[in-house]
Amino acid sequence: MQVVRLSRRGGKRTILEKILEIALTLRLELSTSKNKILSLYTAHAPFGGNVVGIEAAAWRYFNCSADQLSWGESAGLAVLPNSPSQIFPGKNGDQLKQKRNRLLYNLLDDHILDRMTYDLAISEPLPGKPEPLPDLAPYLLNKCNAQAKKAIVKTTINRRLQEAAQRIIDMQMVQLRGNQIYNAACVVAEVKTGKILAYIGNAGISDSHGGAVDMVEARRSSGSILKPFLNASMLDGGKMMPNALMPDIPLYFSGYSPQNYDLQFRGAVPASVALIRSLNVPAVFMLKNYTPFRFLDILKRIGLTTFNQDAGYYGLSLILGGGETSLKELVSAYGSMARVLNRYNSKGVYHSGDYHLISFTPDKEKPVIPDGKFIFHAASIWQTFNTLTELNRPEEEAGWQQLSSSGRLAWKTGTSFGYRDAWAIGVNPDYVIGVWVGNANGVGRPGLTGGTSAAPILFEISSLLNSDHWFEKPLSGMLPVAVCRESGYRASVNCNETDTIMVPSTCLNTAPCPYHIQIHLDANRQYLVNAKCYPQDKIINESWFILPPGMEYYYRKSHPGYRTLPNWMPGSIQQNEIQMLELIYPDDRLMVYLPKRNDGHKGEVIFQAAHRRPGATLFWHLDENFLGTTNEIHQMAASPSPGYHKLLILDELGNSSSRSFKVVE
Repeated sequence: MQVVRLSRRGGKRTILEKILEIALTLRLELSTSKNKILSLYTAHAPFGGNVVGIEAAAWRYFNCSADQLSWGESAGLAVLPNSPSQIFPGKNGDQLKQKRNRLLYNLLDDHILDRMTYDLAISEPLPGKPEPLPDLAPYLLNKCNAQAKKAIVKTTINRRLQEAAQRIIDMQMVQLRGNQIYNAACVVAEVKTGKILAYIGNAGISDSHGGAVDMVEARRSSGSILKPFLNASMLDGGKMMPNALMPDIPLYFSGYSPQNYDLQFRGAVPASVALIRSLNVPAVFMLKNYTPFRFLDILKRIGLTTFNQDAGYYGLSLILGGGETSLKELVSAYGSMARVLNRYNSKGVYHSGDYHLISFTPDKEKPVIPDGKFIFHAASIWQTFNTLTELNRPEEEAGWQQLSSSGRLAWKTGTSFGYRDAWAIGVNPDYVIGVWVGNANGVGRPGLTGGTSAAPILFEISSLLNSDHWFEKPLSGMLPVAVCRESGYRASVNCNETDTIMVPSTCLNTAPCPYHIQIHLDANRQYLVNAKCYPQDKIINESWFILPPGMEYYYRKSHPGYRTLPNWMPGSIQQNEIQMLELIYPDDRLMVYLPKRNDGHKGEVIFQAAHRRPGATLFWHLDENFLGTTNEIHQMAASPSPGYHKLLILDELGNSSSRSFKVVE
């Protein structure tokens, strides 16, 4: 009868209602066992105040689950539903104690309790002020409440790890709030199964600065956190060698010029170093080579569903945070790559089911990403992860070595434009960890970077996980190849020094070294010559490492050992086999936007070029109109009218370079 009454809340106390309750009671009695009826009752009975159900009452009054209650505690709760509004812990305690002890005596009299257990039970004090309900995973609780249709949801959360992760974030937030940074989120998942072990949706659900927003699911600018996916894509597509030199020179595309974190250009850097130091300019050059269309397709296939625009919308900014992603999907993608590598190393096969989203319910079917087995080969994943363990990190991540006290971890940080989002993702064969730090309202703060704000949380949590082994090298997917020691490309016949290394087999499709060429010197090795102006039997042929003029201009600043080409012998006839000068800005087919000055008038555009020979004089022409000359630093200002133009530069020896571009309003 009590179960039926509880199920018909709001029913009027009438004879007709009572007859209906009797009928429903008889049906329940005939169709359900006594144990089931008792379970229904204890799950819905009132236990004083706003406490409903035995499980809630156990946590509220004794701060434990119902199956951990003692005899005295159980008896104390058992008598509460008789008059829950009159007698409960904190109100009419003497009457509550008498009722509890009476019940315990009945249990003793029925030989359910022995005398010692009875004496211990009646000596237990009554609970005082109700305990606060546990609040370990409030954001996950909200998700369960919204998705599940049953009262109890079993999750994969590890209580110890959840509590420890929350303490770590709470400690870090003390310092972050001093810089007006109020929100942080963290997810830890098991690589093998994709089970979520810790889920911190935000630093504090009651915080007035957007604390109620679940930042694990929120869409935020990706910053540099996508660069490992591009690195793996380039390796897998046969577009580069792991340490091939990438351009790091000024790059311009319509309305925007990407910059590295330190605002420096290095001319050329190995692809692995560009990834480790998270350099923006080489990443843009890489994406330009791979194409945004192909890369966007890769992102969608590994499960990043938040990129819902076409490739033309994102353009080259896609690799620098031009699109939004979520912490949950990022952790899922990194975890999927680790699963692919683990399976290949253990069984030598690929399986599309390895690409799936992380989940907090053990029995939930995980959404499988279609065509997962065709995304990355194991060798490309291993090469990328191995690069991400290197010790050389940028200045924004200074001091990170002191943070890494646990096993080996492949990790990457990201910082979105305007210091709005700080990311840190770490992965090893067993676990994948994701951290986001920032403000839920999108307000940026100086110093909010992945290295200084998110990485400390990542490494603190990583130290809690017992994982000290590393991914095996997938030798069956790798082949030995001779590479140029200076350029990192596959060695050509002109390369002077080579090394043989193991690389993903797809890298065999890359081009040979383009930077070692044969040059012709006079007998004293002082001048460039050719057979038309110098005795052929006295010409010395040498292989030199020569970068394009634009790359060379910046590269030689940080590489004092770099040899620049000698001048041509006076009176010799030059040949165009060696590029002597290069226009850096504008790029071909570029749309140029002229800035406005403070007085409202049209500003100027600064053209830029590089020449191999220091001190060379360049002559600048715009649409056949002479602009002027430059020496040493080759920059020229002009204010062209809207429309199409052609820029031409020449040196005193007749070498030239030209660009066509469009000036827009």
